[in-house]
Amino acid sequence: MEKQDKKRILQYNIKIKKRMTQENLTNEEILRQDRIRNTIDAKVEAHQALTDSDIEFICPVAFKETLSKQEKATLGLSKHYSFVPTSRVINDLRTMGWNPVDAVQVKARKKETNGYQKHMITFENDSYKTEGATEYPQLLLTNSHDGGNAFTLSAGIFRLVCSNGLVIKTEDYGTSRLVHKGYSFDSIQKLVNDFVATIDETLVKITAMKEVELNKEQQMEFAKLAALLRFTEKSYNKDNIADVVDLDDLLNHERKEDKGDGLWEVYNRVQESLVQGKFHYVGGNKKSRKARPIKNFKQSIDVNKKLSELAFAYV
Repeated sequence: MEKQDKKRILQYNIKIKKRMTQENLTNEEILRQDRIRNTIDAKVEAHQALTDSDIEFICPVAFKETLSKQEKATLGLSKHYSFVPTSRVINDLRTMGWNPVDAVQVKARKKETNGYQKHMITFENDSYKTEGATEYPQLLLTNSHDGGNAFTLSAGIFRLVCSNGLVIKTEDYGTSRLVHKGYSFDSIQKLVNDFVATIDETLVKITAMKEVELNKEQQMEFAKLAALLRFTEKSYNKDNIADVVDLDDLLNHERKEDKGDGLWEVYNRVQESLVQGKFHYVGGNKKSRKARPIKNFKQSIDVNKKLSELAFAYV
């Protein structure tokens, strides 16, 4: 064998070993990340407080710390735009007793918006998790770094019996926004204090809902209005939505706690079916199809809020 051939074979073997080493490292990294993800998922499911590293792993955009002049120009942001890292708001809320228990970011539709996209952090306060409570409040913080959204706080209710998150809109306060100008701890503290008052009012409304009974006609009416929150095309209305959506599916109960004619039970059954896609509808081909869950958290929040308004109208 010629010397040149031996050299070529040696180089080939080195290249193969290097590739195998890289593949092993890649596999090890994948396994490591899977372990981290599983640990965080378990914490989220148990509603345990997340650390900064937990949040950064599942929602990296929340820990973007700076925004350069070039980035502002590329995004078309005003020179008055004041960049506030979401991580700062997270830490400010922590000092007020609200701990992050979940985080999610939307998938960027464009390459240039990746790293700036909308994201949501869910917070809970242990002081509301009292013994015997069947539901407790949450704060939902949404934000983006592309100038398209201000910091937004929404009131949520977590229901223990079904691990189901409800987003509530109240007539008196609703959603609170904090623009990206002049952010301060005092400003976020005021919003949270306002929301604490709102949450207390909301819990009173929930108590009132539990005392209201709906007859079969009212339940069908509620289911029709709820279905129209997902079927928003102008061709759909109260008169024909029953021909499209299986309303019995929306009103179906899966657990004994949701059985009955009470407004609270009906509301929770419909909410879960509507958001989780637990119903059938007639598609364009005139065949029955299984609905899909709402994956986009922006749409989920919007549907939830409108549904709570429908339910509150019966109180």
